[in-house]
Amino acid sequence: MISAKALPDCCKPLVSSLLVFTTVLLLLLASTGGAFAHAQLVASDPADGAVLAAAPRHIVLTFSEPVDPLVFRLSDPVGQVEMLPVVRSDTTRLVVTLPSGLVPGTHSLSWRVTSADGHPIGGGLLFSVGKARASGPGSASAIDPVTAAGLWASRLLAMTGLVIGVGGAGWAALLFRPCHLRGNAVPGGSSLIALSLWLGIAATPVWIAFQGFDALGEAPGGWVSATVWSAGFTATAYGRAALVGAAAMVSALVSLRVRHIRLRLGLSGLGFALAGLAAAMAGHAATAPPRLATVPAIVLHMLAAMAWIGGLLPLLAALGASKPPSPMRDPNRAALLLFSRLIPFVLVVLVASGLLLAVVQVQTLSNLWATAYGQVLLAKLAIVALLVSLAAVNRFLWTRPAAAGSPDALRLLRRSIVAEVVLGTLVLAVLGLWRFTPPPRALASSFPLVQERQVAEQGLMATLSITPARTGPVRVSLQDLMLDGHSIDPLSVTVELDHPANGIGPFTRDARRGEDGAFQADGFVLPVGGVWNARVTVLVDDFTSVTMTSRFDIAAP
Repeated sequence: MISAKALPDCCKPLVSSLLVFTTVLLLLLASTGGAFAHAQLVASDPADGAVLAAAPRHIVLTFSEPVDPLVFRLSDPVGQVEMLPVVRSDTTRLVVTLPSGLVPGTHSLSWRVTSADGHPIGGGLLFSVGKARASGPGSASAIDPVTAAGLWASRLLAMTGLVIGVGGAGWAALLFRPCHLRGNAVPGGSSLIALSLWLGIAATPVWIAFQGFDALGEAPGGWVSATVWSAGFTATAYGRAALVGAAAMVSALVSLRVRHIRLRLGLSGLGFALAGLAAAMAGHAATAPPRLATVPAIVLHMLAAMAWIGGLLPLLAALGASKPPSPMRDPNRAALLLFSRLIPFVLVVLVASGLLLAVVQVQTLSNLWATAYGQVLLAKLAIVALLVSLAAVNRFLWTRPAAAGSPDALRLLRRSIVAEVVLGTLVLAVLGLWRFTPPPRALASSFPLVQERQVAEQGLMATLSITPARTGPVRVSLQDLMLDGHSIDPLSVTVELDHPANGIGPFTRDARRGEDGAFQADGFVLPVGGVWNARVTVLVDDFTSVTMTSRFDIAAP
């Protein structure tokens, strides 16, 4: 802990304001509702790829957590698309009412819902009335590349405004205000901070619009309709979080132009508190259990990042304005020593909160390299490690000589701070990729015990399943094996599993027919989670061999 006596008198008002804001914020957030994971579809009735004798009246979708319906579209065998109404039967089940008189053939349902963490998710399923076509099962709808790029870029600008802009405004209220010069406005050096704030504010409506496109599953084009704006604001928690973040940036921007010292500190402190609230309103970690630990960790992580990365531009401006006179009389040199003294405590908060969130989200060490989320985390950690190394060099090699008036140390320190700003921005850019990668925690909580896939190739159809859909020993089963609609008794069935991302496998086992008529292959042991490829080779007769392929998402316990 930092003793209040160790702080200069000019810092105490800001510290007091931040303590009050943060305490109230943490109490409010910690008392909010239950904890949820990233939603996943766990079952459907009829099942994906089902062949039905008669047209169903409804489709029931069951999710791993409560969801809010967005868009449901039904495409018939001739390509006509119809919007469908949805009725909620309970918090995790949605009932889709189908139109009457469905024609024979294969129909596809595409759906979009919003999960509790604010992310829109989508997918699709196929069902056939009468004879099925040769097409495979529906798959999760991929996000439009323009929408994905727009989400990433607008979020990066908004996060830069929060971390560098709001954080920089808070430090500017301290570093650019000597205690004996009350009433001075923030001098030169605030232009980059103001620019980041203006860009963040301007990016907010763009971010909301792309959230709307993503929620509805539409590609951007032309004017943004009222439906898209409404979806961007209300369909996801990100729209509301973006507005709170914009309010934080406005508060910080005003603080840069205010001359009254206490008002300037209060406005910058309010910006910090609103930024922490925005960070905790949406995202994977915002809904991770236990929320009494994860929500405060999110707030503290965000505030610590703002206090560290946000302080670099004001510090750079202070060093640039300094000459090498006596350090005891130069307030800018005193600012350097103050920043150097406080940042180690900030780093402790940053690392501790980040470690807690990483453990909750990743769960097992293998998920760091076996999942896309873990790989993004590794990239972030690599950049942060470089940042911490630069910070250590600054503190232990160059800070004291620079404060004592060494021109060489001052020049090296400025260059290092510029590098830290670049690396800090790169961290924000990498973190934007998490928007498209569910955490292993969410995947593990949503995987059913059994995963089933409908497979088809050259008129041969079957139901392929894996039990359990987790790392460790598994069984692969092949049921309802039919050729051109008729059951067959093949000469042999061989199952092959491999994990191409890690170069594991292939593992091959012969499947044997069980008492229930299904072919079962045992003896597989899957060492890591992630996407596994399954290939089933069916020897129909002495002259005909057919290989059917599918993919399974294997969770790490």
